[in-house]
Amino acid sequence: MTIRVADYVASSLRALGVRTCYSLSGTGSIHLDQAFTQQPGLVSICARHETAAALMATGAAKLTGSLGVALVTSGPGAVNALAGLVDAYADGVPVLVISGQVETRHMDEGVRSFGVQGFGVVNSARSMTKYSAVVERPADIRLHLEEAVRHALSGRPGPVWLDIPLDVQAAQIDPDALQGSGPAPSGPRAAGARQTARQLMTMLRSAERPLIVAGQGIRQADAVTSFRHLVEQLRVPVVTSRLGTDLLPYDSEFCFGQGGIRGRLYPGLIMGRSDLVISLGSSLSTAFVGEDADAFDPDATVVAVDIDPSQLTKKGVRVDFPVCMDVGPLIEALRVEASGAPGSETHGAWLDECAGLKAAHPTVGDQRPDGPINSYGFVDRLEAQTGPDHVFVVDTGSAYYVTGQTLEFTTSQREITSAAFLNMGAAVPMAVGAAFAQPDAQVLVIVGDGAIELNIQELATISQYGLNIKVFVLNNGGYASIRESQAALTEGPQLPEPEPLDFRAVATAFRLPYRTLAHADRLDTGIASVLAEEGPALIEVICDPEQQLLRPLRADGGLRAHDGASVAHRVTTRELNHA
Repeated sequence: MTIRVADYVASSLRALGVRTCYSLSGTGSIHLDQAFTQQPGLVSICARHETAAALMATGAAKLTGSLGVALVTSGPGAVNALAGLVDAYADGVPVLVISGQVETRHMDEGVRSFGVQGFGVVNSARSMTKYSAVVERPADIRLHLEEAVRHALSGRPGPVWLDIPLDVQAAQIDPDALQGSGPAPSGPRAAGARQTARQLMTMLRSAERPLIVAGQGIRQADAVTSFRHLVEQLRVPVVTSRLGTDLLPYDSEFCFGQGGIRGRLYPGLIMGRSDLVISLGSSLSTAFVGEDADAFDPDATVVAVDIDPSQLTKKGVRVDFPVCMDVGPLIEALRVEASGAPGSETHGAWLDECAGLKAAHPTVGDQRPDGPINSYGFVDRLEAQTGPDHVFVVDTGSAYYVTGQTLEFTTSQREITSAAFLNMGAAVPMAVGAAFAQPDAQVLVIVGDGAIELNIQELATISQYGLNIKVFVLNNGGYASIRESQAALTEGPQLPEPEPLDFRAVATAFRLPYRTLAHADRLDTGIASVLAEEGPALIEVICDPEQQLLRPLRADGGLRAHDGASVAHRVTTRELNHA
């Protein structure tokens, strides 16, 4: 029995557990579009832009760890998807993009474009994918599909791309006669975990002020629960990366929040005083270690465990003890070794010191009831009314700073954001993916009035499908975080920026319920009313345009970071005790 290649792709993905595909149809992908729509158990969600389709797949994959899938047409449709796919590449997210292409007889890599809307997109995709290929022969579809999925999910996850010409999509094949890709090669997973664990435990026993840095590699290794047990055994402080910020509940005695130049006020003090740093599944990015890579004491020993060898040798990161290994088996081995290790009596004084810093540096101060809404106060009050199943989806800019410094996650709450790439405008489409991936959750988007414009068309997708997504727009008069960078790094007049939109009119245009939160003394009742309603809503939060973002403290107390550029600055009372 023969079937179309397009139907084979759709049924194969469904057999792998894929339930949702995010797409924007076109002539170049017409057979694939039809096959995906008609495949039982596979839902095709129509995005309004191919960039957003890729970001929807990324949002779903970030939340679940499973393969996200986007389907786009040829030429400009495929190129648009590249802009969304790079977020998955930077953050290590398993996403498969399938693009349509002109017929093989019209393909010509020697020219800039070919056929009707033909473009060699795979050549461009190779720089931001783990695997990318043109399926030039129908008989090769199984091999390429299996290879793509394997690369997306193995090792450090990441995006992959298959470009399928129109005639190949429509070709008939015998599935039983197709050749597969064969067994997957072994990688740096569990070999040596027990020996490495013994070495690390020896270091921990001799350290006075140890610190664990927790990154998303822990979640990617499906080791969150095991990690939480390990922390209870070791009883040492934990600072997280942005993608690891929801690994531990913030009220844990061992959790000390997000570190780095966009993190909480005090973790830099802990990082600078530690004599042993063990990084588990974190890339130790510039945003975390600082623009001068001096977040840790020069005399401290830095251990980094990462399955991606490039993360252990990259520019600007000092690693004294690199370990290329899947962090999951190592955590299990550490738990075995830690079962007979000293606990609180060994590092109790250090843990108490960290707890004192945490208590002394709250993000949110008292807010005047009659004053304008402070965005830190808003996020604090929003979070206070959330439950265990809420998912936060956060955009870049001031929304990114404020949430990273304020949100205090409970055990099961999750956050989705663009961490490494800081992809402005990614939150709304990623929220769509999150909503379909976890349909019982209420998804809370926190986005600035400037950032939302970059993918504002996807409000229509939220409305069309009636998704339980609440989009909170922080209206602070434009690009607040960029204005701060301009003031700190340049001289002369401010650069131009767009005027804020009329969000009431936006909500009407996209058929969304609209609410305004404009008074600090009515925040709790206003938020409660919004969260109590099912379905989508657009909520405009009128914030103080003059509010300054908090800059994290460094161990030396004399510098603050401005998105990768050092600025001489003494910490002011206003920054520590904002209204």
